Amino acid sequence: MPIPAYQDPVAQLLTLGYPEDLNSPEAIDYLQNFGFTEAHIPELSRLAAEEDLNWDDEGEGYSPMHACRALGQLKTEKAIQALLAFFDSEYDFLREELPTILGKIGPTCIPILSGYLAEGERPWLGISTAASGLTKIAQLNPDYRQECIDELTTALARHKEQAAETNASLVVELINLKATGAVSVIERAYKEGPMDEMFCGSWARVQIALGLATEADFSPEELQHQEPEWMEQIRRLANMTTELAREQSKLPDFSKGALSQNRKKSGKKTTGFGAVKPKNKKRKKK
Repeated sequence: MPIPAYQDPVAQLLTLGYPEDLNSPEAIDYLQNFGFTEAHIPELSRLAAEEDLNWDDEGEGYSPMHACRALGQLKTEKAIQALLAFFDSEYDFLREELPTILGKIGPTCIPILSGYLAEGERPWLGISTAASGLTKIAQLNPDYRQECIDELTTALARHKEQAAETNASLVVELINLKATGAVSVIERAYKEGPMDEMFCGSWARVQIALGLATEADFSPEELQHQEPEWMEQIRRLANMTTELAREQSKLPDFSKGALSQNRKKSGKKTTGFGAVKPKNKKRKKK
């Protein structure tokens, strides 16, 4: 049921439901069908970030996706800035949608995404979304491929100032674009760090992915990625748990023997813990 706080035509998005083509932001012409203009950007933005929807309702549940796609089709700077606000969204489907939407908007997004990457204080999820957006723009607009590669390379050159997972995300996108020209910057980022190799593989694996080498050129140790410190801590905890379970297995097995609850009873009354002492029974004198 539409939320009263939204006015038409934005309210109509609450009833659209599952998109005809989930992987295509252009499946519905929102501007033609609903008449959206820049004046609707604030309300579209609010719906895209809506937390009070009935997520069990197929209509309402998909409305944030429709709102994002409508913003993307507007292709104005205000709409792009509105989309940036969702880069850190906790909704996975929005982050998955945004790079494709930005790619459809095209080269207009390049300076905005580059500025986002340069801010430095952005969280990893936002950086990953922006970097992926540049990749999509490059793939859909080949004339701008090198510009997008240059922006990703410039961002990676700041590796010392960034988190390991941020640098790893940038390396992944440069691999996706087969950016062999960025190999010296990538190598330096690996040598100087920080780098989350669990996310993007070892330096040897990067060279293989870029087509600059083969597995035969490296030893097994070079091909193996290094684990980050947090993973080492998890592994140590797992080893401690395994060792504890092993020690516990050495304890006596109380399922057998005299202490077994399943032991067959003799029928003879006994005294001791849990036994009832017979009444009026005189104690023998020694």
